[in-house]
Amino acid sequence: MSAIELITKLREMTGAGIKDCNNALKEANNNIETAVKILREKGIASAVKRADRVAKQGVVVAQLSEDKKQGVLVELDCETDFVARTDKFKELADSLASFVMKSATQDNILEQKFDDTRTVQDVIKEAIGTIGENIVLKRTAKFTTSGEIASYIHMNNSLGVLVNFEAPADVVASEAFKNLEKEIAMQIAAVNPLYITRDQVPQEKLEEEKAIYVKQLQEEGKPANIIEKIVLGKLNKFYSQICLIEQPYMREEKDSIKTVIEKVSKDIVVKEFARFKIGE
Repeated sequence: MSAIELITKLREMTGAGIKDCNNALKEANNNIETAVKILREKGIASAVKRADRVAKQGVVVAQLSEDKKQGVLVELDCETDFVARTDKFKELADSLASFVMKSATQDNILEQKFDDTRTVQDVIKEAIGTIGENIVLKRTAKFTTSGEIASYIHMNNSLGVLVNFEAPADVVASEAFKNLEKEIAMQIAAVNPLYITRDQVPQEKLEEEKAIYVKQLQEEGKPANIIEKIVLGKLNKFYSQICLIEQPYMREEKDSIKTVIEKVSKDIVVKEFARFKIGE
């Protein structure tokens, strides 16, 4: 057989990738049975077979640079809670978070070089073979700021939040700010806002919501001039549910998050956030 035919046959037998098959054949001096054994020993063949199994457990990990000017959030999924709680799986998640921190881009993260010989996908494949479950790097986030990045991880690593705060250096250095960033991260974890401010809500989402309210009120027999006022009130309530700045503060609902932030400084801006929860 030609080299191409050998690789094709080995791929059909194991489901492994072209590169893995080529390397295994070289190591096996083109003996296809030995190459199959090599792939199985390395866990690559079994990794492919597991790739269609559902990864619905896992961990969320965060890492911050020493100066808190950069931060990353990573969700790594597996099949069972048992594996998610193992040190080996958590170490893999931490190593991937460290890689994301150093990476210049979030594009095609799986294809990026993890080290001199392996891509990120190669590292995950090796872990699949060792651990024996499907493993998926589900999502990553990376923020850079002139202010400070904050993170919050729920105690069982099933939920994590990363927040980018823009604020002057003297504000960032204050004790009040340190407490505020922790509270805002926990607010996002607990209440799950979809946006920061109302101007970020897509127009089509607003129109859809308004149409629902109008139809409800028409069916209740409300006159048109009254409907408009009621819809406005309902939309304000809608904003307070999905927009972080307008949400009631979880510890004191009479205050909005905007009020809580401004009590520390009006110069603080929540620039962006990421919230990862296993299973969502």
